[in-house]
Amino acid sequence: MVDQPSGPRRQRRAGHPRARQSFLVVAGILALLLASGSAFSIATIKHVETTITKLKTGKQCTGPRCLADVTPECVADVCDFLVLGSDSRVGLSKREQASFGSTQQSAGQRSDTIILVRVDAAHDHTVVLNIPRDTRVNIPGHGLAKINTAFDFGPKVIVKAVQRLTGLPINHYVEINFDGFQGLVNALGGVPICVNKPMKDTLAGLDLPHAGCYNMKGPQALAFVRARHILGDVIPDFSRIARQQQFIRSVIQKVESAGQVLHLPALIKAIQRNLVIDDHLNLYALQDLSGKLAGLGQQGIDFRVVPSTPVTIGGIDYLQLVQPDASQLFDRMKRNQPLGRLGKVSVSTPLSPANVIVRVLDAHSGGKAVAIASFLQRAGFVVLPVEAAPTDLTMSEILARPGTYDAGQVVASYTSFSLPIIRDRTHTSGTDVTLVVGPDFKGIQG
Repeated sequence: MVDQPSGPRRQRRAGHPRARQSFLVVAGILALLLASGSAFSIATIKHVETTITKLKTGKQCTGPRCLADVTPECVADVCDFLVLGSDSRVGLSKREQASFGSTQQSAGQRSDTIILVRVDAAHDHTVVLNIPRDTRVNIPGHGLAKINTAFDFGPKVIVKAVQRLTGLPINHYVEINFDGFQGLVNALGGVPICVNKPMKDTLAGLDLPHAGCYNMKGPQALAFVRARHILGDVIPDFSRIARQQQFIRSVIQKVESAGQVLHLPALIKAIQRNLVIDDHLNLYALQDLSGKLAGLGQQGIDFRVVPSTPVTIGGIDYLQLVQPDASQLFDRMKRNQPLGRLGKVSVSTPLSPANVIVRVLDAHSGGKAVAIASFLQRAGFVVLPVEAAPTDLTMSEILARPGTYDAGQVVASYTSFSLPIIRDRTHTSGTDVTLVVGPDFKGIQG
């Protein structure tokens, strides 16, 4: 595992004016929805509100579509959002359905992505917790099975399953399907992603023939966050989650970028047909919460995965909780305490760029440092502002503070030549990795 700072949370930082738009983010879903937050007019909000499917909440409602266990009242500016990416093919063309498997080929509806987002506005901190779809849990009323099958029994059951697993309350519910995801990505004009190797997954429809940068539109972005059969992946569910985290970081970078123009008609169309939320969640509330998070920087968004390990039971492959790590992670989240290393790294899976903070130092690079910083941002790293290198650093190298050597290896994998990784305490304060870019820097992947 990679050591992470576990001391007091960082002080509030001044953010870009667009920062308030993008902090309830999961798998590119809620981030893309909130990207439009302050851009909606009152009239537009009222119109969209009438077209979004809303599920009833409260102990008085009944049926599998009733969210009786959702408690809309957030406590002390802390809100928990359950966000589901549904594998429903509704809205896709026949060709698109064939590429992802048709509705007829799928027995029931599954939750393709399950993420719990805990927003602590009072402390400028958001935890994005991925729950692997193959996690073996006790599904209320249906026994032991993979958690993604809980969605097949309706929203009520998946909410209960997540609550039982984590011990955390669910304040709000968000669900979006494949078509909605693609529409939201397209409404942003695509999302730039830089990768460190070719990636191909025929089943997911992903084909990235070379390392480097891509502007991913709807189908390609969907394939990227769903791919489970890429060469080199040891545990597909974990590798896919790492890519989803990377995608989220890149979405935030896109939304925060100066001059970003949102295509509201396309965004509204995507929301209208493909979004399901609870009846206490509305765009006004999202705007208000986004405003509270206006000063939150990239470092305030913390990505985690439920600690688990592969097991085979009865001939079926599952992921089983690793204890006591999982219980400790849930408990610290509930108490809004620093999470340390818990859930930061998954078994046999490289650290996601989304979990690496990088400082770039310019050692008279002739402009290369700024270009490298931009590239790393698009690759999903948290990149601090470029600074001039001190006089004792003159050549290109990677400096990793103690306990973050793996993070240094991830950064190194995005360069096109071998850089030394040196353990360093002097130049790595406030970051995981410091990348020194000198005139000898030979390039990046792609």
